[in-house]
Amino acid sequence: MPAIDSTLADPDDQALLAAMDLDDSFAPVRTLAEGDGGTTELVVRREPRPGEPVLLVRKRMPAPLANEPAWRALQVAELADACDAAGADGAAGAAPGEATAVPAANVEGVSRLPHVRELYRLPDALVAVYDYVEGPTLRELVRERGPLAPVRAVALARQLCQALAPLHAAGVVHRDIAPGNVVVAADGAHLIDLGIARMRVDGASHDTTRLGTWGFAAPEQYGFAQTDARSDVFSLGRVLAYALTAADPADASFDSAAQESPLVPPALREVIKKATAFEPSARYQSAGELERALAATIAGVDSTRVEPAASAVSSGVAGDAARAGDVHAADVAGTAGDARALRDRDVRPVERARARDLWTAFRAAGVGTKAACVLLAAFVAFSTVLLAVSCWYMVFRPTVAYGQYSAVLGVGLAVWVAFAFGWEPVCCLLRLGRYGHVDGRVRVLARRESMHLLWLAALFALDIVAVAIVG
Repeated sequence: MPAIDSTLADPDDQALLAAMDLDDSFAPVRTLAEGDGGTTELVVRREPRPGEPVLLVRKRMPAPLANEPAWRALQVAELADACDAAGADGAAGAAPGEATAVPAANVEGVSRLPHVRELYRLPDALVAVYDYVEGPTLRELVRERGPLAPVRAVALARQLCQALAPLHAAGVVHRDIAPGNVVVAADGAHLIDLGIARMRVDGASHDTTRLGTWGFAAPEQYGFAQTDARSDVFSLGRVLAYALTAADPADASFDSAAQESPLVPPALREVIKKATAFEPSARYQSAGELERALAATIAGVDSTRVEPAASAVSSGVAGDAARAGDVHAADVAGTAGDARALRDRDVRPVERARARDLWTAFRAAGVGTKAACVLLAAFVAFSTVLLAVSCWYMVFRPTVAYGQYSAVLGVGLAVWVAFAFGWEPVCCLLRLGRYGHVDGRVRVLARRESMHLLWLAALFALDIVAVAIVG
């Protein structure tokens, strides 16, 4: 086990000077985040070290909030030792009677946590320097692209379970698992920012500090009880619901969206419901138990809604599933980048989109998708009103140029506009009904639009024939 930096133990003047010199050896690039929990900056060493990434993250935490033991435990060598010592039967941070995740997940999980390079104390703050992970946060990804496909969301959630396993084995409770603290890199999900992480204290009735991201923090983080591994399980369940629905936890409809949205398969609804139970004893008792429950749901996830995930993510999940002995999960995850293969293997009847599903999916969609749907709806409404007025004139004020038959054509044109520029493209954007096949959604839309155009042409031809016969 590596020696702990001497500046962590009641630093004297000499140690403080050394810590300040170490702090000055980093040059800031930009500020990543700033708040009550401290300041997070992107930095580089003024004198780069061989084998170390150029970009690093420096997090300054106010002394009263900083938890030194939690950050010590985050060092990779210590986590590995803790995992080896804990084995598969118990964890220091686990609730009474809970089992840890499978050992294979512990090994994989260490790589999904920040690699701490430096840990030192300044007069008013604890400072941690760790590797920078390139990629968008889960919050940024969902805001940009909307809800994730179930297979991809489950893959990321399982990787977060793996990241939690070594933390819990070392007695650390993260306490701030939220979309903004999950980076989706090329190799999958990474859990970052242990700014309010703490070590579980036996016999304590509640946490000393009551912090966490609103909507994702477990109830016990607000003073009901002491946090433990089950608190992180609660937060992870909320993160999974967010990834599947893109709903804002601050919205009163968040819970109903997680349990009623057509974007969430029934099997995952049950997992989310158990993971986010108010009473800790009713939840999954460890991250490993939640990970196994997620692995078991993969077979029931509707493969027709699989997003072409990044190949690295897909192969990583396939490897995770294979190590866990879940052959079927490995098969599904390994082909996540090939939606056609999944569709051929698991053919399901096309479901018709319903108005209720349309509204639910719209509420859960990303900002860009919502804006596009609103613009399409506005265009259809304007066009329908315009055509309705035209039809009224054709019926009640006919002329030689147009009459009742033209009004019939106008009604048909209004119906065509409603479907061609309203219903079909909106269903495509929200991935409802036949557009659940993410592979070739545009192709399906083009085929449907061609059918509507042929229908309009047929109506036009019938109108001409009627006018010719009567006229």
